[in-house]
Amino acid sequence: MRVRTSRIAMLLGTLLVICAMLAYRMVQLQLIQGPNVTDSPYSNVIREYDEIASRGEIMDRNGTVMVGNALVFSVQLDYYQWDKSVQNDVLLQMYKTLREADVACLDVLPLNWEMPLTYTYSSLESGDGRKLARFLKNLEWPTAEELTPARLFGLLCDRYGVDPDLSLEERRAVIGLRYYLEDKQFSGYNTPITVVEALDIHTVARLSEQSNDLPGVTVQVSDSREYHTAAAAQVLGRVAVIGPEEYEEKKDEGYTLNDTIGKNGMEQALESYLRGTDGVRAVEADGRTGQLVSEYLVEEPQPGKNCWLTIDLRLQERAEAALAATLANIKAKGEASADGDGADVEGGAAVAIDVNTGEILAMASWPTYSLETFQKDYSANATNPLSPFLNRTIQSVYSPGSTFKMCTALAALEEDIIDPDDKIRDEGIYTRYADVGYSPRCWIYRQHGGTHGNINVSQALKYSCNYFFYEMGYLLQPELLNKYATELGLGQKTGVELSGEKAGNLAGPESRAAKGGEKWYGADTLMAAIGQSDHQFTPLQLANYVATLVNGGTRYQPHLLKTVMDYTNTEVYEEVQPTVLNTIEISKESVDAIKEGMKGVVTEDGTASSYFAGFPIQVGGKTGSAQMVNHSATGVFVSFAPYDDPQIAVCVVGEYASSGGSLAPVAIAIYDEYFGLGLELDY
Repeated sequence: MRVRTSRIAMLLGTLLVICAMLAYRMVQLQLIQGPNVTDSPYSNVIREYDEIASRGEIMDRNGTVMVGNALVFSVQLDYYQWDKSVQNDVLLQMYKTLREADVACLDVLPLNWEMPLTYTYSSLESGDGRKLARFLKNLEWPTAEELTPARLFGLLCDRYGVDPDLSLEERRAVIGLRYYLEDKQFSGYNTPITVVEALDIHTVARLSEQSNDLPGVTVQVSDSREYHTAAAAQVLGRVAVIGPEEYEEKKDEGYTLNDTIGKNGMEQALESYLRGTDGVRAVEADGRTGQLVSEYLVEEPQPGKNCWLTIDLRLQERAEAALAATLANIKAKGEASADGDGADVEGGAAVAIDVNTGEILAMASWPTYSLETFQKDYSANATNPLSPFLNRTIQSVYSPGSTFKMCTALAALEEDIIDPDDKIRDEGIYTRYADVGYSPRCWIYRQHGGTHGNINVSQALKYSCNYFFYEMGYLLQPELLNKYATELGLGQKTGVELSGEKAGNLAGPESRAAKGGEKWYGADTLMAAIGQSDHQFTPLQLANYVATLVNGGTRYQPHLLKTVMDYTNTEVYEEVQPTVLNTIEISKESVDAIKEGMKGVVTEDGTASSYFAGFPIQVGGKTGSAQMVNHSATGVFVSFAPYDDPQIAVCVVGEYASSGGSLAPVAIAIYDEYFGLGLELDY
């Protein structure tokens, strides 16, 4: 009874404390702060500001920091100290001071700075162009198509009362800043607006010296993203100041117009984890003199959580370096050769995935870009025809070429069309459709006038015999081919966390009809069976397809997030478990026959054997070359290792790389790093 009475007393005491705290907070909000600012000359002024929480860090699977935080100075404009009567003068003086220090203000006005004036937006449907279109519509001004850049410049100068005697650069600076503040809804209802995100200490000192002439211009200390690696730019993504449209979507979650937010990559995908909870800082000033009286935290900020990825940073860096070097080597050899094959090579991608969990170990896309110098390099990268911002591992689709033949082989084996030991004679010319004028040839007949003779399915994979798989395609038809392709995850999104993933396409009469294409013929089925026709898959799909095959039929969802921890990395908040998307009931005999064929590709006289000669770990692989019009073939190489106990599957794609075998050095470099072999490799 005493224990129960004691507990009741403790509960009542706790409730009284809570009520007292709530009462104090009510008095503070209603009587002390009022509408945030008390204008009475007889009372102090108390204003509250957000105390920005640190963003969580992004680490690799081993705890190596990939993206962290660094303290930086930022320039903000505070409406409560703002004097509208001199705002253009203040903005111009601030601009000049920053320009002398080679520091640029944030600017979203899509007008250039020199004569002749031109628009700089790429589209009125997105980015700065979309902001301009919305701005003009709200003011009921003519559209950007109707307004010349010079006319818009003049209208903005009139709207903002800019001195016409100023130079072109000075007028452009003022209207750019005023337009930015209007876009950010600069007012007493919002937090101070950031106009410079990173400032050095010397420029801070110069601004401080001019503080009396720059009312409302304040310098704040805040966090900025710090990149500890130049790798994985398309995976990591970037953060930037929230846009008006994003703010409208996120304001109920506590975002302000001054907040940064993940724009793409894992910064965007993990926003809810990485973003902390802002605190509140109160600043009290003397109501008569305006002098600072006190400053204190009302609420402590709570930092975001650290996110550990499945990526192995060293493996990622090695994959990117090998991919870039291999593509450069292919180009050089192509330019030096008589036929020029591979001289037109462009971008490429490489993916390494854990066969038994779906964890993505490396995800390389080339060309790439620097997150650290994103703003500085933006114009060059945005106009680069090779599209460095594109994550080719999930946002580009490619014809798989002969790497699809394992799917055709699996369908034929599991549907009892063939047994692993059954042999078919390669006649060189396939004549099933000769009566309609279609007689495709096996590649060996086309190039050398020979055939592969009598071969079984493993040998057909080893030598990539088109004739064998023409016959399998004829016997299976699209419905059965696509049944297995679908179960293996081809032609559909994998569900990886990154946005912008493409589904690709499975070749067949239904998908072609849905896209308004030509009628499907028997010839199309033969091409589909060898990985040509309308097949389009992402490199990530192809890597996961191989992983599913060699692990015995379990298709895992590929993922990049491994663990979520608190900011000190001492408490696990969430640990991602493997997710099984589906399980294919396939026989061990079928898997063994396919693996045997893939082993043959990289040994003896297989299509990639020369690259793997002397390699200390037994590997399985498959080359593919997708024929292109007016270009070299796109090369695809898929593989897995070790052969007897598969742990890792790899896909490498090279746009116009001529052949899949030429990309094998990228896979070898990945295996060298993964298994810690320490080999000296020549790309």
